Amino acid sequence: MNILFNLIIIFCGITLSSALNAENNFNLIKQQPLPKQLGDFRQVEFTLATEDDPVIFYAATLNENYHASIYQQPGKYQFFADFIDALSRKHNFVIATNGGFYRPDFTPAGLYIDKGKKLQDFALHSLLKPCVVINKEQKIKLETSRQNCLNGFFAMQTGPVLIDNGEIQKSLTNNKVRTPKLQEFFGPKRRTLLAVSDDNQMIVIITSPIALSEAATILQNYSAAFGVKKIKTAINLDGGSSTGMYIRFADDPFYFHEQRHVKTFLFID
Repeated sequence: MNILFNLIIIFCGITLSSALNAENNFNLIKQQPLPKQLGDFRQVEFTLATEDDPVIFYAATLNENYHASIYQQPGKYQFFADFIDALSRKHNFVIATNGGFYRPDFTPAGLYIDKGKKLQDFALHSLLKPCVVINKEQKIKLETSRQNCLNGFFAMQTGPVLIDNGEIQKSLTNNKVRTPKLQEFFGPKRRTLLAVSDDNQMIVIITSPIALSEAATILQNYSAAFGVKKIKTAINLDGGSSTGMYIRFADDPFYFHEQRHVKTFLFID
C-alpha cells in the first residue's frame, strides 16, 4: 500500500514535503487589539506533519490607520548598536521589527532609500528581487519588481518572494541547484515576513524556526488565521538571529528578542 501511495505521489508530481504540509492545522492562542486601534495582534500555533514541535506565528494585522517608516541605525559598529525595544521606545513607535539584510561592515545589503534619497544601490542577487517600499503617505507596498522599488520615499531591498499573485514561488521548493549555504538559508530558521491580503491589509509576522517553503504554505492555506481572506503577496525580510519584534502594549509589551543587533528596522505607528 505504501509503495502504491508513493508511486501515485511521484506520478502526480507532488513532493512528499508538500503533501505533508497540506495537513497543517492551527490553534489561535491569543488575539488582542493593537495599541492606537491599529488592528489586531495574533499568536497562532501551527502543527506541521514534518516537524515534532509546533511552529508559532506572531502576526500584527494592520488596518488602514497605520503609518510606517524604515529606520537605519546610525552607528558604524554592530557592538554599539541598540536593540529593537530600546529604539522603539526612543522613537515612540508602537510596532518595530528588524528590517532587511546587512553586510559584515554593518551597512544595508542592497537598495536603501531614506526620505527619497538613495543611500545604497541594488545588490545583484537572484534572491533579492523584492523591496519593502513606503510611500509619502507612509503606507507599505511590497514590490516584486526592482524598477518599482525606486519610486519609494523609503525603500529597502530584501527577499526572496514567498507568494506573488496568490501563488507560492517555485524557487522555494526547488532544491536541485542549491549550495549547502542556500540549503541552510531556506531551511528552518526564525523568520520575519511581510504579507498583504487581497483587500490590501498589511500583516507583519515573525515566527519560530520554519522553512521558507512551509511558511509560504501556511500563509497561502491558512490566511484566516491572520484575519484575512487571502494572501496576495508575501516576502521574506532578514531572519534567523536577526528576527525580532516589539509591540508597545500599555500593560505588558510584547518583545520577541532578536539575538543580535540589526542595522535596519520597520517602524509602525
